[in-house]
Amino acid sequence: MRVASLFSGIGGFELGLEAQDDLALINDIDAAAQAVLAKRFPNVPFIEDVANVSVTDLRDADLLVAGFPCQDVSIVGGQKGLNGERTPLVKHVFRLAQQARPDRLLLENVQSIRFVHGGRVLAHLMDEAERLGYAWAYRTLDSHAFGLPQRRRRFYFLASRVDDPGEVLLSDPGKPVPKTRLDLGKPIGFYWTEGRAGHGLTEDALPPVKSGSAIGIASPPAVLMPDGAVVVPTIETAERLQGFPAGWTDAAPLRSRWRLVGNSVSPPVVRWLGERIKDPRPWQRVPSGIMSKDVGLPTAAWGDGKGNRRQVMVFEGPSVVEIGKLSQQKFDWSPISSRALKGFVTRAKSSRLRYPSGFLEKLELALERL
Repeated sequence: MRVASLFSGIGGFELGLEAQDDLALINDIDAAAQAVLAKRFPNVPFIEDVANVSVTDLRDADLLVAGFPCQDVSIVGGQKGLNGERTPLVKHVFRLAQQARPDRLLLENVQSIRFVHGGRVLAHLMDEAERLGYAWAYRTLDSHAFGLPQRRRRFYFLASRVDDPGEVLLSDPGKPVPKTRLDLGKPIGFYWTEGRAGHGLTEDALPPVKSGSAIGIASPPAVLMPDGAVVVPTIETAERLQGFPAGWTDAAPLRSRWRLVGNSVSPPVVRWLGERIKDPRPWQRVPSGIMSKDVGLPTAAWGDGKGNRRQVMVFEGPSVVEIGKLSQQKFDWSPISSRALKGFVTRAKSSRLRYPSGFLEKLELALERL
């Protein structure tokens, strides 16, 4: 496949699709992302502003990919949806699709796109794909089921004008991502920046790596180790938790690297999608039901491009689930600061949230040692 990439970030789509030698275009307006792209894809045509990308720039691309901005459909963002300033930039995907007519479109975003702003952004994707004559399918997939020790549910939308996208995205019904009880004998990931309204506790993995705080300060999740130490990942570990090689973003300033990694798509999930694009398979539509307009948008659905839409029962992991575990890989960590840990413990003890027996006690012991 010849691939054109919009909102390229640090190149997660490109790395996952192994498209380095067949890229028609990369694009990103962020200066730090540009530094990474220039180092990793030095010979690929680059355009800074997506508004300046034209049909000739796509150079006969078969696949147009875009991890378009999520700020306006993120739960922690402004939730302005189509009334925001960033997420509506997805309009350029459909502008170029109408002009260049690539065979397929592959989009990625946060899974809350299904319900933030009444789901109108997702409805816009479906409407625009159908207006251009593309059949479509979407599905929520969790990076944790693709070998990464990070719980990361993300939305993937595939539109096609040459075949049935359900044969790619939905033909493998998959398996559920296992839910486990928190065992303090294993690493426990959590958000040290929270504690009062949420905590993100995750056994043997981290909760989703974020782009940082509202004022741009890096705030990676912490981990309570079985020996009682409380640590945070180094930036190289964060890159690996997303599925990139350690050092992938070293061309950017450190502060920007955390943001770039937190905003990126997970290459192992994209790799699975790319393999299925090359090897589509029949899928069973019988168990699916007609999408209701009276309920929230489902976690997976399909449309024939002519207005017929169906919700689909599939899981957030593939049939061959590979759960990533912190305890089974070697990572580099830094100790958490006493101030950060004390803040979390104070908030947690004053909240109404439930914590597993012994969890806060172990954090208090770690705080005493610090």
